[in-house]
Amino acid sequence: MIRFAMSGILIYSLFVILLSGCNAGDEDIKVISAKPSGYEINLYTHPDDEEQAKDYMEALLNWKTSQEDDDFLAFNETTTNTKDIDLTSDQLPALIIYKEGQAIQTITGEDTSPTDIIDTLENTVAITENQNS
Repeated sequence: MIRFAMSGILIYSLFVILLSGCNAGDEDIKVISAKPSGYEINLYTHPDDEEQAKDYMEALLNWKTSQEDDDFLAFNETTTNTKDIDLTSDQLPALIIYKEGQAIQTITGEDTSPTDIIDTLENTVAITENQNS
């Protein structure tokens, strides 16, 4: 009887460990996105830590207002889960620029200056008004 109880506890413990391992890295994150001229720009951040992504948000806003037509570049806010993207929550905030569905530029971490982020955007994204979606 004790042997049966011990094996039951062991099986239950393994089950709990396996279930908790499946969700260990899953976290809902905020996505700020824009789609200028065939590009997709996504800023991934922790939804409850606005301060962490302050430099990224500042850079995106400054970059947007530096465009000839700042209405041309519209940002949208959504959420996703870390399991749906190729990032861990430790890499956030992260800015990823996609072209034709492929990541062509990635900036991650808190120690990135707004100037570096703007330079990356300006050097990577070629904006033409008639291709915006």
